[in-house]
Amino acid sequence: MGGWGLFQELLVVLDEIAKKHNVQIPNVATRFVLDRPAVAGTIIGSRLGLSDHIEQNSKTFSLQLQNDDFEKIKSVTSKANDLFESIGDCGGEYR
Repeated sequence: MGGWGLFQELLVVLDEIAKKHNVQIPNVATRFVLDRPAVAGTIIGSRLGLSDHIEQNSKTFSLQLQNDDFEKIKSVTSKANDLFESIGDCGGEYR
């Protein structure tokens, strides 16, 4: 499962959490990814001339997601096909 419908469901959940914390959806998504144990950083895009993105993106660093926020996000993302199940352990043929 996955696709557009699941993406829309995830956006609704992320928007709900963003409003709760007075931030925007990208802040919640980035914080969720950064809080994963194996993640040390993310790449955030911005457009030239739109300096408001810099200020908005910096809110990610003060955002602390609560346990119920993680659970809401995981309740949606757990419905998606696991990429490793779909394609296997890429690179195994080189070991």
